[in-house]
Amino acid sequence: MNSYFILWPNDWCKSLAQANDYGPLQVIYGGPHASVPSLGRIKVGDIIYPVSIKHDQLFILGRILVERITEAEAYLQEQSIARIGNYLWDESAPKLMKEQPELGHRIPRNCVDAAATGSGTCFKFDFQVPTAIVDSFLFGPKAGQEKGLSRDKTGKLSHVALQGHFRRLSTDSADLITNLMQQF
Repeated sequence: MNSYFILWPNDWCKSLAQANDYGPLQVIYGGPHASVPSLGRIKVGDIIYPVSIKHDQLFILGRILVERITEAEAYLQEQSIARIGNYLWDESAPKLMKEQPELGHRIPRNCVDAAATGSGTCFKFDFQVPTAIVDSFLFGPKAGQEKGLSRDKTGKLSHVALQGHFRRLSTDSADLITNLMQQF
């Protein structure tokens, strides 16, 4: 089992809060774009933490234990979620969020090809990770190849550090998150 961070854009988090989507977290999508990266390495039994970065601070939004990975279209059909007309998801998502806000995070915000579903927590948009803990996190594709999060030239935590990939946490970092989530 591995644990991963995935960056959710602040505008998406704001849309979810405005739609009163506070969970539980049911799905994390994967796709071909940096804004919704591939689920390629994610496996059943893995844990995914959607996160956001606001004002140089890291926020954990929730957690999902992956129980199933399926094609996005199959999941969307099961949930009776469809695009509006011939619009792509990035155009349909804002319209669906207004027309059917109860769908919340189950609406893909961009092109998707896979869905990781499972047991998730509620959402919290204000669960800030202390800077000292963030600075101790290590990420990497394999044990022994992990590195900390990069910062910009001014020392601020950058979106670039987490954007475009599911970032695997080291075992020690995953343990830190597990302990931190007891306060979630």
